[in-house]
Amino acid sequence: MKVVRDPGTVDASEMPASVVALGTFDGVHLGHQEILGRCVAHARGTGARAVAFTFDRHPLHVVRPHLAPPQLTDIEDKLALIEATGIDIAVVAHFDEAFARATPEEFVREVLVDGLRATRAVAGFNYTFGWRARGTADVLMDLGKKCGFDVDVVEPVTVGGVPVGSTEIRARLSRGDVAGARAMLGRPFSVKGTVVPGHGRGRTIGYPTANVDVSRGMAVPGRGVYAAVAQVRGMELHAVANVGVRPTFEGRALGLEVFAIDFTGDIYGEAIRVFFVERLRDERKFSSSVALASQIAEDVRCAKRVLVSWYSGHTKGSGPSMPRCESPAIHSGDEVGCIFP
Repeated sequence: MKVVRDPGTVDASEMPASVVALGTFDGVHLGHQEILGRCVAHARGTGARAVAFTFDRHPLHVVRPHLAPPQLTDIEDKLALIEATGIDIAVVAHFDEAFARATPEEFVREVLVDGLRATRAVAGFNYTFGWRARGTADVLMDLGKKCGFDVDVVEPVTVGGVPVGSTEIRARLSRGDVAGARAMLGRPFSVKGTVVPGHGRGRTIGYPTANVDVSRGMAVPGRGVYAAVAQVRGMELHAVANVGVRPTFEGRALGLEVFAIDFTGDIYGEAIRVFFVERLRDERKFSSSVALASQIAEDVRCAKRVLVSWYSGHTKGSGPSMPRCESPAIHSGDEVGCIFP
């Protein structure tokens, strides 16, 4: 998939016609996948190029920063997930105040018609665009008729009777419902970051944990303990993840800690991705480190059962994709010592 930053730079000889999927595509959830898949299907049927038009940030970061939501995917992951749908070209426009002031008519003329030579646009039922979101799906259809391109408006995809949407997924994550979020994403929700030094308290009770520094502005599940999968150095490890403040040790700052089950090795400074498969319990304060260690042992047993069941139901080639960290593969036996000393 080719990535371009300015639709005006697309060569007409390379793309004489296009079908354009429109959206912020944060999370690339099942609803987004329907839009993108329909775009690809239309393009393949007409010989046009399948194009996804999106932004380098959520528009609210510019027009109403105080209302900007935490992101489900960064730009790197968003593009990887878009590419997996079969899109040929992703246009990642820089959203700034000047772009925000463009009228719906200007957007259609300058981006879709002059820039991308669209013969069809595909958008969700709730798609908005242009100055103060005055452009709607109905407005897009009217402008398409005037400018000579078709518009395909995709009705909501539902899961359990609830429309799939990025806002709903964030709400589910905030209350720790990672299984509900997974159903709408079509894959387990994940976060990525770097393993950084912590206080080392986990090591003292026999459960050394990786402290993960997650980029600011990214969504994380609500406080609690989760069965998870950690990907690091090309390995895929069963794990228990904790999102919280470490109340047993009088912690205050929210953080993400991961205990990789049955693994040893030093991965400080490494890129890590954590997939949240199922919530196990609330985070709570224990009377002693011994009581905490006993509970973690039970969490590990529960996580193993959950993850064995998960993998048995999602064999290679049949389950949701789980993109890997960009780091060389190693064998766990190549490392010695404690995983997070």
